[in-house]
Amino acid sequence: MAAAPWYIRQRDTDLLRKFKFIQNQEDARLREATNGTVNSRWSLGVSVKPHNDARNRYVNIMPFERNRVHLKTVSGNDYINASYVKVDVPGQSIEPGYYIATQGPTRNTWEQFWQMCYHNCPLDNIVIVMVTPLVEYNREKCFQYWPRGGKDDMVRVSPQLQGPGGPMDKSQFPCDLQIEFVRERKVKDFYTVTDIKLTPSDPSVGPAKTVHHFYFDLWKDMNKPEEVIPIMELCAHSHSLNSRGNPIVVHCSAGVGRTGTFIALDHLMHDTLDFKNITQHLRRPEEYPEEYTRDLIEQIVLQLRSQRMKMVQTKDQFLFIYHAAKYLNSLSARQQKAT
Repeated sequence: MAAAPWYIRQRDTDLLRKFKFIQNQEDARLREATNGTVNSRWSLGVSVKPHNDARNRYVNIMPFERNRVHLKTVSGNDYINASYVKVDVPGQSIEPGYYIATQGPTRNTWEQFWQMCYHNCPLDNIVIVMVTPLVEYNREKCFQYWPRGGKDDMVRVSPQLQGPGGPMDKSQFPCDLQIEFVRERKVKDFYTVTDIKLTPSDPSVGPAKTVHHFYFDLWKDMNKPEEVIPIMELCAHSHSLNSRGNPIVVHCSAGVGRTGTFIALDHLMHDTLDFKNITQHLRRPEEYPEEYTRDLIEQIVLQLRSQRMKMVQTKDQFLFIYHAAKYLNSLSARQQKAT
């Protein structure tokens, strides 16, 4: 059996120094983004325009202009607080991981969110992973934007014409979009999966699509998950239902800390040589890749931070990724020893 990757054997004190370096890099980027540098790679573009204030949940979390998601509007404002994210680590990623990282929908933006999911995910079987409770400490973290069944919550509609910021802020979409509850199921008291059908009012716009909505409410803001196994099972289940070719839509409240941590774990588990070999329980030494000389987790987080600010926001979230990777490795070792 191959040895555990070297980077998951690092001391927490060494990892915290790496996190500080990542944070210092981002601080420099944000200074450049806000000082008016022309054509900056870190420009926040239209996200900071006053007419988009109603489209942002928080005043300090914005997408970079170069990789923001553009709503598929016929006319009007195409802004939504969401970022395309691609994770592709040379020498480790078996294939790139594609995601949309976005804020938790608000009362003003939930209708646009559904239009984004339909039009910016081209295939059927769209996956949304929600890693925040709706409310924490009596404060809304996310609007309850999806139908949950029952007499009064079976169908919602995202209208063709929307104006979350008032009369001067309009977005016109190709048509209305019906959001219909299909079924809901609880998985091991870890998370809830709701199947939803999205149907355009104009059939010429496109076919109906199925959404698999994962609601994981056991993860508090600015914190790490309390346990490893539930988040690992969430990664595996959600990844398995997503159509290859669709980005996985991930959000918490701001769409950065918990969202980035989930994306890092998902890519690590499913699309990297070191950990796909572990999850597939390969036993022959020749099936393991040569030891990767860089810190794979650090490389993933650096890529995430370069595409959306504050991804993997806290040191505890950063450490959790290493601890989860170490747990996964030890679990695999025990299983292989037993056989």
